[in-house]
Amino acid sequence: MIKKTAIAMALLAAVAGSASAHATSNDNYGTLLSGSFTPSANFATLSYSNTGNVYYFTLTANDLNSLFTNKAFIGAIAVDSPASVTISNVSGGAPVSFNPGGGPGGDFDYRFVLFQGQNRLTAGESVSWTATFNSAPSISSTSFALHVQGLTDAQGGSAWYTVSAVPEADTYALLGLGLGVVAWASRRKTFN
Repeated sequence: MIKKTAIAMALLAAVAGSASAHATSNDNYGTLLSGSFTPSANFATLSYSNTGNVYYFTLTANDLNSLFTNKAFIGAIAVDSPASVTISNVSGGAPVSFNPGGGPGGDFDYRFVLFQGQNRLTAGESVSWTATFNSAPSISSTSFALHVQGLTDAQGGSAWYTVSAVPEADTYALLGLGLGVVAWASRRKTFN
């Protein structure tokens, strides 16, 4: 029976590993990291998936006007994962470029810059791009910070935000699958 349980757990680990390698992550942002203004709700979603060292990103800005001010825009995404990046296939409401400068507190390695002059990511817009890394990066939801600029003086002018701590649906699905395997293994043990 122990052998069957071990096989079932190894199978679960393999399924979880393959799901996370190609699954799309959808991270919502609204937790203050650096600055002085906390919005009343999440203001953006960063979706990303990968095939090897090629990542596909989409950033969607929610209603920045009501959460911040009508001049607010998302100016950059700081990334904590040392690598060299080539950007391609940019489409949507803002340009995307690579800048080796980091984000708040010196804890980030580089930034995706999302504006050039007056061309910037504002309320209700999305931008998508492909990032090809020179080596496979170690990226998770905590690897990113979003910089909101154009805030009022009372809001501090600009601020950095991190991912909101809400588990994603695929996390619940994997948890349910794991509990199901454990229940199945214990039931099989009872009947043997």
